[in-house]
Amino acid sequence: MRLNDYDYRQNGAYFVTVCAYRHANLFGSIEDGVMTPNAIGRIIAEEWRKTAELRPYVGLDGFVVMPNHLHGIIAMFDDEQGAIQQVATAASNSRRSKTLQARSLGAIVGRFKGKVTRRSHELPGYRDLVVWQRNYYEHIIRSEKSLQAIREYIAMNPSRWAEDSYYTPGVPDCI
Repeated sequence: MRLNDYDYRQNGAYFVTVCAYRHANLFGSIEDGVMTPNAIGRIIAEEWRKTAELRPYVGLDGFVVMPNHLHGIIAMFDDEQGAIQQVATAASNSRRSKTLQARSLGAIVGRFKGKVTRRSHELPGYRDLVVWQRNYYEHIIRSEKSLQAIREYIAMNPSRWAEDSYYTPGVPDCI
């Protein structure tokens, strides 16, 4: 899933998708093109926003919580003055370690998923709920044109739910 020689700690913007376990509709529902998050969906939105509040080297752009996944744009930069317009233009020459490196995209997503899981388990009746699918999907945003297209995709995702690759017709909401 990851580029072998790419340093996911470097400045840049990333389009991230994190899926619910078995693509179950755990996070809410969509009706008439509008996403209505349930308790777990609200926790996801809160923790996603906290990602940037807790990490001065992270900026967030568009995101959407869908019934069974989250799409979001994460920007990483060296200082608090960094901006979402900074995009990765070249791969790093350094090799990735087999373990997650501090300040890496994987570490950020992993902590986010862990916090959502812990808070979800505090909800009555959901102590043993498996919230997340293993891993996540990412795309390195390399241009302003790509960034704009991804922003539009995120904004339009609820209204295009029936055409979404994660749409699971006939799968009822789990919560």
